[in-house]
Amino acid sequence: MRSILPATGADPVGAAALLGHADPVELERFVALEDAIWGESTLTPAVIESVRLHCARIRGCEFCKAVRYTAAIEDGLTETQIAQMDVPEARGEFSAEQSAALTLVDHFLRDPRKPDEERAAEIARILGTSGVLEVLIGCCAFASAELRIALGENREPHGSGVVERAGCGRAARSPATEWPVLDGPVLDPNTPLPGLAPGLAKPMHARVSALWSGRDLSPELVAACVVRSTQLLGVATDDPVNEYLVPPVAARLADPDKVRNWPTWRKENGRNEMALAEQLWIDPAGVDAVITDPLKSSHGVDGLIRVAWSLILIGQLHRLALVLQRD
Repeated sequence: MRSILPATGADPVGAAALLGHADPVELERFVALEDAIWGESTLTPAVIESVRLHCARIRGCEFCKAVRYTAAIEDGLTETQIAQMDVPEARGEFSAEQSAALTLVDHFLRDPRKPDEERAAEIARILGTSGVLEVLIGCCAFASAELRIALGENREPHGSGVVERAGCGRAARSPATEWPVLDGPVLDPNTPLPGLAPGLAKPMHARVSALWSGRDLSPELVAACVVRSTQLLGVATDDPVNEYLVPPVAARLADPDKVRNWPTWRKENGRNEMALAEQLWIDPAGVDAVITDPLKSSHGVDGLIRVAWSLILIGQLHRLALVLQRD
């Protein structure tokens, strides 16, 4: 799919161009979160870049998987590791931190559930409580690939693809080494993510708060999307993990049976938005004009981009919750 934005080969592409076009404030949130992943994390640049590259390769973002940060190379990420990142049998080529982080990425994107107790304890010991959250928040931040794949031009960049990343300092690691435990639904602005540095928590809180603002999606439609995401992830209505997936406001506003039957809805009730949501969550590369044109007519290009980014946030935070809480 070509970009929904008119662009030439010299114009910026991907999440930055899309979000900047749609909403400079949301672009600031996006940049703040990515900067915080690099500047506020207890993880080394080599670990962060391993996470970013693994996310890009699993998702199939040509642009994202072609970019390499020099700070990560200088910190020890090798070309051999980059070439073998998708090979589970080659995890011995990576440091213990990298291997633990790559395992979390696999769970986040391929099998959204908590590792078995023995492996979870080992990962927490290696990365620390804060490090586990930082890897998962990194997966959320690097979900920009999905926006690019769905609405932008999924192509390799021109030139070398090497991007300088300044200020990749490493924060002091918390002494806690327990598996982090959520104390509420991740899509509730009042739920703090456990052990997360303020520099990382603030942009995440801003994005969740914006989701419920009603600007492009009514609270009722947000609630329906939250419930539908849990259904597509295979979470039963009576599964205790819903405590961490469905905020009370969403449970009040959305009936699961009605949500399951969304294809029968009228377009003014959110049928087009739900169609985009399912395609984004299942296969962003499958988003096409049949899905986007009706939303462009009702929301405009800018509104469509904001809606897509909000839907991606729902899906990513649900995966984070399942990796943390689901046995």
